Amino acid sequence: MWKRITESKWFYIVLSVLLAFILWIYVGKEANPVETGNLRGVQVTFSGMEKLEERGLMISEGEEQTVTLSLQARRDVFNRLDNESVTVTVDLSSITEPGEYSLTYRIDYPRTVTNDAIQLRSSTPEKISITVSLWSSKEVEVRGVFTGSVAEGYQKGEFSFAPETVMVSGQEELVSQVSYVQVTVNQEDLSSTYSQETPFVFMDYSGNPIVSSGLETDTQTILVTLPVVQLKEIPLTVDLIAGGGVTDTDTQVEVSIEPESIVVSGGEDDLEALKELNLGSVELYKVFGTDTLTFPIQLSSELTNVSGITEATVTVKIQGLATKTLEVDNIEIINKPDGYTVEPVTQTRSVQIRGTQEAVDAVVATQLRIVADLKDITPATGNQTVPVKVYLDGSSDVGVVGDYNIVISIER
Repeated sequence: MWKRITESKWFYIVLSVLLAFILWIYVGKEANPVETGNLRGVQVTFSGMEKLEERGLMISEGEEQTVTLSLQARRDVFNRLDNESVTVTVDLSSITEPGEYSLTYRIDYPRTVTNDAIQLRSSTPEKISITVSLWSSKEVEVRGVFTGSVAEGYQKGEFSFAPETVMVSGQEELVSQVSYVQVTVNQEDLSSTYSQETPFVFMDYSGNPIVSSGLETDTQTILVTLPVVQLKEIPLTVDLIAGGGVTDTDTQVEVSIEPESIVVSGGEDDLEALKELNLGSVELYKVFGTDTLTFPIQLSSELTNVSGITEATVTVKIQGLATKTLEVDNIEIINKPDGYTVEPVTQTRSVQIRGTQEAVDAVVATQLRIVADLKDITPATGNQTVPVKVYLDGSSDVGVVGDYNIVISIER
């Protein structure tokens, strides 16, 4: 019977298939052997971070770690493994308070590889050690430091920042040390406004820089603007209004201003047209001998008074002219209010005139007349003091000095 089987064609077919299978098994094992090796640098990832943040916690140490895995698998499986396709995950969802933790991790292989095709021999480290701290945030101001220089004839202004504050977040212990953030501008011979996005450093309450590791901010740079303006010395002047026997060009008038000038800063175009700063006017008919007047120093909004002096003292001295006082009784009242009777209570008024000696001597009291114009007064019965104007007729070389008034009586 055995002879009949061995002589059968099917016997040889089955034998061939069996030998082919055995050969395939043998060759497969030799060509795809089981191998053992290390997979290094597998990055540790963390799940449950949102839970940690909800509890006001954060990883302060140990967030950046890698693991080395010692694996055993066939060669074709190993060829599909690397430190990007294999992941190591630590679950943080159970952590509820700050402290140091040693946690286990889960290893995930690519979907194309079944877990039973890989044998984990060992992993280093066996657990992941981290430190969990309280999370904190606070807003701090931005400050600037200028360590350069400005060009001659120019001046720097005050820093401005955008944004003016920075939100600092991170480990509570580190955040609490931050007093402010500082930007530094180091430019030489600045002659125009500086404006640039600038990085900043954290500063503690003693003014020392803090290493920023572990701190986060809502911005990485600050738009720093440092105005640089031109300086110019501007002389101060006043206008002289002729009167009282003196013209604005008379050599008998001496004017001194203290200070004589101030230093002003501003844009180049704004300063170009500014040759002098006029304080106001002096009416010479009001000056008796020597008068000292005070004027405010006022500038347009485009300019800045660098000197910081807000008032100027103007001294006007008139010399070399003669004066004379005359008693004037020629008093006239005009524009009397309707329905009222107005009479002067003052019958005579002493009036001072000024001019050259010869011209003053030639003037008599009858050339002077006093006029009270009532068009702007509010009528009220009784006596009332009103201003008057004194006219000098018949002489152009002599003028009236000072302001005058009289008393009038008003009746209905």
